[in-house]
Amino acid sequence: MIIAMPMSRDRLASHFTKAAEIGFFNDEFQQILRVDNPATAGGCSAKKAMLELIKQQGTDIVIVQHIGERMLGKLLAAGISVSKGSAQQPLEALLAQSRDLNLRLTHASQGRASLNHAAKGGCCQSHGTSAAGSSGCGCGAKSVLEKSAPAKHAGLMAQGLGKQAPVAAVQYAGFRPVPTK
Repeated sequence: MIIAMPMSRDRLASHFTKAAEIGFFNDEFQQILRVDNPATAGGCSAKKAMLELIKQQGTDIVIVQHIGERMLGKLLAAGISVSKGSAQQPLEALLAQSRDLNLRLTHASQGRASLNHAAKGGCCQSHGTSAAGSSGCGCGAKSVLEKSAPAKHAGLMAQGLGKQAPVAAVQYAGFRPVPTK
């Protein structure tokens, strides 16, 4: 099991993509790798590089204090569990509690909304043209919030309050079994 943690000053960073480094830890909570965060360069492509780095390392769990809803949705869609932590806690405590299912973020809406992304025209929500005349921010992604709602449940969300929806299976993208020793 690999646990990733955005870090600044040898502690959990307060915001996921603004961390100076990303630390990777094994199931015995020993650091196996620490790299500079590619997202500090800014922009959609830098954040995409951060996400790819986390995937390439075979990360099972990411520990965060604050994370944007778009990045949270992308992590969950990639099958990576996301655990809530606090920068005030020591690393050992954060790593130990990362297996606690009660601290898991399970839906993109649990992340912070991006004010900058909305100001750019929300490339993925509106598919329209931003104030600058370009189509969105240029990240080329589809809406993470749309992706996080399975297609088979789309009809349930579109129905009015007065109508009874058919019972459907519940899916929890953030709950993946964590291997134990």
